[in-house]
Amino acid sequence: MRLLFPISSKDTSLVEQKVIVQLRNPFKTFSFQVTFFASFIIISALLISVLGITSYYIVNQEVVDQTISSRRLLLDEINKQLDLQLQSVEYDSLVLASNPKLINYLQQSEDSFERVGQNSDMIDLLSRLSYVKEGIHSVQLYAKDTSVNIHIGGNGVYDDRLLTKSVWFNDIKDADYCWVGTHTIEVGSYPAGDRTVVSFARKVLSASGKQVGVLVVNVKMPFIQKIASSSATDVNRFILDTRGRLIAQFYGGPDNPASYASMMNKLAAILDQPGSEHSAIANLGEKSLVIWNKQERTLWVTMDIIPWKDITKGSRRIENIILAAAVLCILLAIIMAYLLSRQFVVPIRKLIHTMNVMKIGKLNVQIANDYHNEFGHLNENFNQMTTRIDTLMLQVNEQNRRKREAEIQILQEQINPHFLYNTLDMMNWHAIESGAHDISRMLSLLGKMLRIGLSSGATFIPVGKEIEHLQCYMELQKIRYRQNVAFSISVPEEMMHYYTPKLIIQPFVENSLLHGLHSRNEGIVRISGWEEEQTIYFSIEDNGVGMDPGAALPRRDHNGIRNVHERIQLYFGERYGVDIDSEPDKGTTIRLSLPKILTEAPLITEGENDDQGGNRG
Repeated sequence: MRLLFPISSKDTSLVEQKVIVQLRNPFKTFSFQVTFFASFIIISALLISVLGITSYYIVNQEVVDQTISSRRLLLDEINKQLDLQLQSVEYDSLVLASNPKLINYLQQSEDSFERVGQNSDMIDLLSRLSYVKEGIHSVQLYAKDTSVNIHIGGNGVYDDRLLTKSVWFNDIKDADYCWVGTHTIEVGSYPAGDRTVVSFARKVLSASGKQVGVLVVNVKMPFIQKIASSSATDVNRFILDTRGRLIAQFYGGPDNPASYASMMNKLAAILDQPGSEHSAIANLGEKSLVIWNKQERTLWVTMDIIPWKDITKGSRRIENIILAAAVLCILLAIIMAYLLSRQFVVPIRKLIHTMNVMKIGKLNVQIANDYHNEFGHLNENFNQMTTRIDTLMLQVNEQNRRKREAEIQILQEQINPHFLYNTLDMMNWHAIESGAHDISRMLSLLGKMLRIGLSSGATFIPVGKEIEHLQCYMELQKIRYRQNVAFSISVPEEMMHYYTPKLIIQPFVENSLLHGLHSRNEGIVRISGWEEEQTIYFSIEDNGVGMDPGAALPRRDHNGIRNVHERIQLYFGERYGVDIDSEPDKGTTIRLSLPKILTEAPLITEGENDDQGGNRG
């Protein structure tokens, strides 16, 4: 399929650039309502999200801190109760191991009459402790050179060679007493499933300090569990000895407990942390909180491993509440943003609608303004602007009417001088032929004046041409007044290239001659020019009779002077024009002010002059 209007790579590049500009500054691309609405929603969503996340984090951290605090208190209480029972077992074993009958029994040979006679008494002595103490499972006495084990249930006397086969023999071998972790009793007769115990072993020493046997007190595992498993419904709890070896393990969760052997190295590293009794770790299969407490006397450690999900179970409910509240707040923010954006956009749309009405030419429109804020200020300024524009349009129409009348008048004035110029030229040749040289000179000067006055219909002429026209006029007047009037022209050469409306100085010189110096035998007329910033000035000064200040420019009846003043203000505005300063018997000074014009510019209206001013070119 052929594309009739393929898109060039240049067009594609322009489109991409436009999209990039839109993305960089959406405030210049999208409507105010869309921009305000989106910005309000984004900012509100960010604030609500930050507040929600922060609240959830604080609540979650508080739950964790409360869990740590309560667990530490619980473990401390468990350790205290456990230590009381351990001390009781240790004390009972010490009393039993110090019993003279037991020591005497162990010092006799196995087949001696006295020892055989004491077997039943010894069984009773050992069994009495397990009967009296709730948590005692059995008491075993390991004696040397015993070939026959005598026991009732688990209580009895056994050959100490059986002891050497146990995994904890090395512990008691190097110590006077020790605790043995969870294990299964391999000697004696017990009901099925009743062999798991925690044991305390103590050497039995003679009066001379010689080891004569080993006394082992076995503690029931359910008894230890009863103490240590308090509030352990959702935790994995370990009891460790001073070397980090497992004494007992309890688990209250629904899943199979993780074995201590699989976590031993990781937990050992945690216990080595100085000054800490809790840690959050994620490398135990799932993130968990590990809390422990160490007994002051035995240095045993009771440790809880709590799954993180169980700790934050309550926090998840709070999380859902915070999430629901955040969603509700965002919905309210959307509604609020929509209502606010509408309130902001309504006055703007009214203003745009009114501007569109102005575009079709209805300039006298007004906006009903009941706002007292920035919108009110904007509407008020717009109403003032439309009123000003309407007034300016009326002024422009009036100026255009006056301009057309002035152009018609100038055209009429130019027709007659054109006829006179041709006539004067013919008369000049007749005067030359007749030898009337003064008349010829006057006709030549008058012809130059008419030529400059016509200027091929131009409205503006250079200042140099204006001065040349003035010089011709003054030379004519010198011939007329026979040197009774002195003329002085002082205009800098730099001003000669500026443009000015033609024939604006001569009417004032003529006025000085006709009204200021007509009753005097002699006089002087000075013409000077200068420039300041973007304005040029001409001054016409005479020492004639002057005039009453009450007869200033607004009341004069000299058509030529009034015509010059109106032309200047018509071209350049009210900032420029003619100023007259006159006193009786002291003379008159007239000042003309015009803008600097470097080219033969078109006519400039008052509104344009007020805005532009300065150098034209």
